[in-house]
This record gives sequence, C-alpha cells and structure tokens, in this order.
Amino acid sequence: MGHKPALLVGVSSGLGESCPLSELRASSYKNCRICYLPEQLIVRQVEDVMNGPESISKQELRIRRRADWALQVLGEYARALRGMKERVEIEDPEFANGM
Repeated sequence: MGHKPALLVGVSSGLGESCPLSELRASSYKNCRICYLPEQLIVRQVEDVMNGPESISKQELRIRRRADWALQVLGEYARALRGMKERVEIEDPEFANGM
C-alpha cells in the first residue's frame, strides 16, 4: 500500500461518526506509507440515502454529488502518484520503518 492514495469513507446511521475517520487518519498509516487524501466522505443517515438508482431528496443528491467528486479526486491522486516506486527508492532499508 506504500504511496497509494486512499479516500477515507465513513458510514453512519445518525449525524455523527467522524471520530473513526480521525482515528484512522491519525494512527493507521504508520509503516504502511498509505497516502490519505485531505478529503474524506461521510455518509450520514445511511438508511435514507443511496438506496436506489435515483436521488429522492436534496440530502441524497448532495451526498451522491460529493461521492462522485471525491472519487474523481481519488483518481487524480492515483494518476499523480503513478510510478512513484520507479522515481523514488521506496524500499530503502535504512528507512523501512518510517520514523
């Protein structure tokens, strides 16, 4: 997973649930060198959104548009990081464990 972009996505049945994403961002990348995007996606009130092919509310339309945009950003990061292993010696044993 080294130097691969990752989009954090949270799903919640209520209005909260941003804390697990903060925890992932803060501590899960050590030694794996994953590149979390500065964006994230939280699907709140999941029982009421994304349950069919059509948007049924303004809230659902917004989260669908946000998801499409976030995936577009993820794709651009993937293109930008393509070939990173060829440009930088990623597996240098001196720096194998991050900090």
